[in-house]
Amino acid sequence: MFRKIIVVSIVCLLIYLGIFLSKSKSNEINVPITIWVWERSENLYFLKDKKVSFAYLSGTVTKTNENLVYYSRQQPLRIPDNRKTIAVVRIEEKSDNHKFEDNDLDKISNYIVKSCTEKDSNISCQIDFDATESQIGFYKNLVINVREKLPKEMKLSLTALVSWCTNNESWFKDLPIDEVVPMFFRLGKDQNIYWQRIKEGKLDISNVCQKAIGIATDEPMPNKIYMKNKPIYIFNNKYWTSKDWGIMKLEIQKIYE
Repeated sequence: MFRKIIVVSIVCLLIYLGIFLSKSKSNEINVPITIWVWERSENLYFLKDKKVSFAYLSGTVTKTNENLVYYSRQQPLRIPDNRKTIAVVRIEEKSDNHKFEDNDLDKISNYIVKSCTEKDSNISCQIDFDATESQIGFYKNLVINVREKLPKEMKLSLTALVSWCTNNESWFKDLPIDEVVPMFFRLGKDQNIYWQRIKEGKLDISNVCQKAIGIATDEPMPNKIYMKNKPIYIFNNKYWTSKDWGIMKLEIQKIYE
């Protein structure tokens, strides 16, 4: 009798463990997630999911009427130990003529490379530049210049406006880059038109823009056809909290239900 009770207890324990492990497994994120961390003090030590990495703003280049202004990250960032990171360099153009000069090319590319290689944890360099049509030629040359100067083992990626990705002949199609991240947020003056098509899954995206996607915590989630089975970058316009992450995690898990 006593032996029977022990056997029943062991069986119940195994069933309980199976349910527990099944639930734990179901709570895991199965696609790569990258948290964009902008210029503010952040403590993300709580975010220990193994599939999560961090793309932090490492520096900003601003073109003014007078010169180029370089601003490296000043705010502290704490992330879980031994995590690989992506250094993001933002380029802003605030001059009256909205034009970059040829001699800006080397200066900006040198700053990007320096910013991206200053930490051993950086495995990728990402350029964030909302270039206008007249600035695309300069941007192409900049990307090529940066790629030539970066260590070969370091990946190079670009953020992209959704409008850049709705044409199969996207201007960056043949550039030496590893990844393009279309930003499905802050869609500008045509956001209502874009969101209607995105919601219905009717916005055609070029192949080069289908390897990753960028979303924001304060805007609607795109149709799951744009998100499934690809790396997801998440932008938060305020300080990250465990609550924010929990909400986004649940939304991403729903894609696979």
